[in-house]
Amino acid sequence: MKTSKKIILIASVIGTLGVSGLVKNAFAEPPRSQVAVVKVRHHNTQVAQASDGDGETNDANETGEEKNEQQESSRLQSLVKITPQQARQAAETAQRGRASSVQLENENGNLVYAVRIGQREVKVDAGNGRILYVDNANRETYEGTRPRSSIQVPRTNR
Repeated sequence: MKTSKKIILIASVIGTLGVSGLVKNAFAEPPRSQVAVVKVRHHNTQVAQASDGDGETNDANETGEEKNEQQESSRLQSLVKITPQQARQAAETAQRGRASSVQLENENGNLVYAVRIGQREVKVDAGNGRILYVDNANRETYEGTRPRSSIQVPRTNR
């Protein structure tokens, strides 16, 4: 009789724990997907894209030029090897500051993330996360001396 009471007691404890776990999950807040906003800049135009983590970007108004920009930004996105978050972290670590924006850019055929930290724009290689150079808003720099990124963007015929 003692053995059967122990089995019943253990079964009721396990059942209670299982039911409380189900109740906790039933009333728990659903997980929120992270939304990463990436701005792609190409030849003085910008396109903002939002991604809900599924690898696809969401764009509500696609017409003519916007559709071309969407295709171009998708093409650039397919070439990157690091995430915007990794670029942000690399820039913040290197500059010891807090980033206010991260943009994917085609800089003269070099695929880079432009990370804005205060008055500086840190250019991060979109292929390996290496800091290429830093632009200061108050100072002009000669573009010929800038290092190239590890990802070169092939030209497309439009």
